[in-house]
Amino acid sequence: MKGVDAIFFAVSRPADFNPLATVKAAIKPAGAVWLIRQKDSSEITESAVIAAGRAAGLVDVKVVALSPKHSAMKFVIPVKNRPR
Repeated sequence: MKGVDAIFFAVSRPADFNPLATVKAAIKPAGAVWLIRQKDSSEITESAVIAAGRAAGLVDVKVVALSPKHSAMKFVIPVKNRPR
């Protein structure tokens, strides 16, 4: 898969971050990856999600309450790193 506008990716344990670089490679340069996590998770905190996104070369630009129990954080490729 390549050239996708948006991917919604659920994470529930630290190992779920492993394919994030592959997920990033599947989006368009101006596409987005939404990481979805359970709000009360002690393993997957908001800080852990941000760190994993940055480690994959993404930046966080938005967070939303997806449901009473889940939040989603939007990540994009930094503008300076997008192909011209």
